[in-house]
Amino acid sequence: MQYEPAPLREGQVSKLREYEQQLSQLTGSPVILIAYSEKDVNGNPLEGDVSPTEKKRP
Repeated sequence: MQYEPAPLREGQVSKLREYEQQLSQLTGSPVILIAYSEKDVNGNPLEGDVSPTEKKRP
């Protein structure tokens, strides 16, 4: 499997940063969240992944 950074929109990145802050406060230790998309051996998105041109609804 291959991984590359997930194609996140600015609002999604902001939400991840909020979660990082909340978890860091709860644990008393720095927390960093990383969003990756899983690819097959040929570099294609795995089944169920959404391509960057498709829109994902929460």
